[in-house]
This record gives sequence, C-alpha cells and structure tokens, in this order.
Amino acid sequence: MRHDAYWLGVAGGLLIVVVVVEMVRRRYLRGRYAVVWVVLGAGAAVLALFPDVLGFAARATGVEVPLNLLLFLGSLAMLIMLMQLSSEAGRLRERTRVLAEEIALLRAAVEALRAGQAAGAHDGPTASVGADGAPTTPGPETSSDDVEPRPRVTTG
Repeated sequence: MRHDAYWLGVAGGLLIVVVVVEMVRRRYLRGRYAVVWVVLGAGAAVLALFPDVLGFAARATGVEVPLNLLLFLGSLAMLIMLMQLSSEAGRLRERTRVLAEEIALLRAAVEALRAGQAAGAHDGPTASVGADGAPTTPGPETSSDDVEPRPRVTTG
C-alpha cells in the first residue's frame, strides 16, 4: 500500500475528530454520542498509521481477510448505535406525549379561568391569573350595598 493512502486514512480520522469536537462545541451533538464518534475517528487514524494492527487482530480472531473483520466490526458498531438511537427515540416520544397531556390540562385550566372572568365581569370580582400563571383570588370585597364582606371566590 502506498504511503499516500495511509495519510488519507489519518486525515479522514482526524477530520472526524475535529468535526465531532466542533459539533459538540455548537451543541449539535451530545457528549455521550461524541465519545463514540471520537473513538471511531481515532481508531480510523490508528488503523491508517498501523495497518498491521488490523492484520494481527484478524489472525487472532481467525478471520482470513482483515478487511472482513473491519467490515464486521463496523456493522456491529452501527447496529449498536441504531439500537441506542431507537431507544432514545422511544423515550422522547413518551416524554412528548406526557408533555402534550400536561399542556392540554393547563390550557383547559386557563380557559376555565378566562370563562370565569368573563362570566364574573357582570357579577363582581372573580379569580384571576397572576404573573406566574397561578390562579389568584381577591380578598374580601365590600360595597356600599353590602354590610358584610363578600366571600372569596375560589377556583378548583
């Protein structure tokens, strides 16, 4: 094999490492995935610099063609990453479902408060929503017609 091919492999491995570091820096890639990609890039660079390592590993495992071992290990790595990403997608789908249900409940509560305010505009004070989104209730109100304070209006 020519030396140009070795340096091409080293450059490819180092390019993978640099791209992964930049993606982590820009927060496009999470840390636990970055480790896998850095290991793969470094492994590609090492195999390019020391191609006899792959031949030794192939002989040690009983594989006759070193490239077959490399393809098998690459396929195995891709399968593991695919299973990891599939489990992550399932977890995120469940989390999204729970969050959508919580948002629906909060919207229903806000609409109920708004309906109570609209209906209460003619009847007197009602509950309102504070700056933090939590329902607030006014204190006892008195008017010239009432001798006793009005009861607090609570929302449930």
